[in-house]
Amino acid sequence: MKLKIKNILLYPLDDTLDPKIIKFEENKVNVITGYSQRGKSAIISIIDYCLGSSECDIPVGTIREKVDKFAIYITLGDQSIFLARDCPGNDGKVSDVMYMYDVQGKGDNPSLNSNNWIKDSGKYKTNRDKVKNFLSVKAGFENISINNEYQKEEAPASFRDTAAFMFQPQNIIANPTTIFYKTDTFEHLRRLRTLFPLVLGYKSYEILNLESEIEALERDEKEKSRKLDDLRLQYENWQSDVYEYYTKAINLGLTNADISFESASVNLIRAELKKIVSDVKNNRFLKEGSALRYSQKLEQLDKDRIRLTRELDDLRVGLQKIQQFDRSKTEYVENVSVELDKRLKPVDWLLQQKGTNICPFCDSVSEKAIDTLINLQNERQKNLKVLEAAKSESFSFEKEKGDYKEKIKAKERDIVKVDTNIQILRSEDRKNYQKFQDIFEFSGKIEHVLENLEKISPSADLAKEIEALAAELFTKRGKLRGLKEKFDKEYCLKKVSDAIANYVRILPIENKSQRRVLLDPEISIGIRIEDTKTKNINFLYKLGSGANHMCFHLATMLGLHEYFLSLPESGKRNYIPSLLVLDQPSQVYFPEDFKDFENDNIDKEKKAKISEDIENTALIFQACSKFMDSNNFETQIIVLEHASKSTWGKDLNIHLVEEWRGSFDDPDSNYNALIPRAWFD
Repeated sequence: MKLKIKNILLYPLDDTLDPKIIKFEENKVNVITGYSQRGKSAIISIIDYCLGSSECDIPVGTIREKVDKFAIYITLGDQSIFLARDCPGNDGKVSDVMYMYDVQGKGDNPSLNSNNWIKDSGKYKTNRDKVKNFLSVKAGFENISINNEYQKEEAPASFRDTAAFMFQPQNIIANPTTIFYKTDTFEHLRRLRTLFPLVLGYKSYEILNLESEIEALERDEKEKSRKLDDLRLQYENWQSDVYEYYTKAINLGLTNADISFESASVNLIRAELKKIVSDVKNNRFLKEGSALRYSQKLEQLDKDRIRLTRELDDLRVGLQKIQQFDRSKTEYVENVSVELDKRLKPVDWLLQQKGTNICPFCDSVSEKAIDTLINLQNERQKNLKVLEAAKSESFSFEKEKGDYKEKIKAKERDIVKVDTNIQILRSEDRKNYQKFQDIFEFSGKIEHVLENLEKISPSADLAKEIEALAAELFTKRGKLRGLKEKFDKEYCLKKVSDAIANYVRILPIENKSQRRVLLDPEISIGIRIEDTKTKNINFLYKLGSGANHMCFHLATMLGLHEYFLSLPESGKRNYIPSLLVLDQPSQVYFPEDFKDFENDNIDKEKKAKISEDIENTALIFQACSKFMDSNNFETQIIVLEHASKSTWGKDLNIHLVEEWRGSFDDPDSNYNALIPRAWFD
């Protein structure tokens, strides 16, 4: 955007006095130099105020007490515009009233150079919004909001947002933590973060529009998908409830549909219930095959009962046999084994005696007695084992009897279940005279259930809407990818860094040969400094020294403006006004000591330091002059300085606008300041 300042005008409250007019060259580095407290720092605030700022940062005190209106005379390409605003006074109340006039060539409306126009100010009257919109259109901004999912929609990006790149006031120009004007507030910082990709040229309004549309579609898709999922979950939770109605419908003979509880969906059951209600209303509620199914079911249940009864009888017989066998075992143990054990007990005694081969009864010699006793002892041991086994669980039939009893109980339960189902079916016969009344009551209940289901039923239209959104998102995302490849963010940011590097090389920055400025607004609204040798990246505040901070600020702003001017060459829009105002960049070199440089009484060390500071300050002007040469004088620079003309020497690109020095109390000292001496008399 080609915007330059021709004049700054201050109209006094005392209309008998002449206005203060400060004239600037459009293709020079314009310098206003002077002492402190002469009004230099107010220049930025006056320009910003007349360009439609919502606030007035012009210092309270003398300036506001003496001025009626502030004005600037600007050029916008081939057009010249006069913009003015009322001084808000010391009460701080800012009016949105502005004054605007399209100057038609040199000599048009000379009353603007005097107080005369103020008498007819009504015909120039407009408001801040109209001025802001006018400048925004001239800059090329479109009327769309720049927002993201983390913030509410706000006013469209406008000319006002470009102030971040136009001004480096005294509190910003050497600031280690922020580099852009007014980004010390969160609101301006947020707006700049969203604006930056547009002005850097790696996004276009088409991309921003697409991103905004995609974001809105994604929110819509997410919300509708969540709603559909909730509806589906709520809907399917009715499955067990509606299945009970289906089961009752079978009992009433209203359906012959075979629907499984495990696999049935709510939709399937719902469809069958709807059909039942419709059939009942049309007196078609007796389902073909339902009566046959009833008789078949009853016959099957009778067969099941007979089969179960037989199985129960078999279990009873089995249990009886086990019990009989158990009793026989007990009788054998008690009547035979115990008696046998009693009779064989003497055998052990006989064997324990000191025997020989002589029979103790007949004195005959024989081995037969011993053999007989040993055989009897073996038989006794076998009998003892039988007795021991009879006492153990292994010789018991309690487990078998328990198993039979459990099986009998289970079979009885099965028979009871069959009897219950038979009773249910036969009870329908006994209540047949109530069946029609039950059917109509049941139909009414189903209708009520279906109405509730309808309220929570996931709409097919909703699913279709989600499908349509997904298709639209797919198309827009593809288009966005293509546009981003065309605009190429990495290429743009590299060009910015390369442009800044041109001025890093000129300015007195420590270790500048290995310092590279990186700018990426998606990481930080500020600059980061890369050490090209170590590849370490640090924020500006970590590099120390106010002089380094100021030089990086200046290099960055000059590099950015050089990059902005190059954008039209690649078919992109330059939204940034061709204006840069720097307020006291040499403050880091203490220029108030420069006047002592010729004093022979100061020590050599201090004199050397002053000499170094003068050289470094000269490099500031050298960088600005180099910028003007490199960019065909397309950007206007205004520098507000303490340093005198001797600092920049005879550089033809630098124009001394005014020198605000002299003594207020000495009429012969050529006193000069923003507010003329005559306004105080």
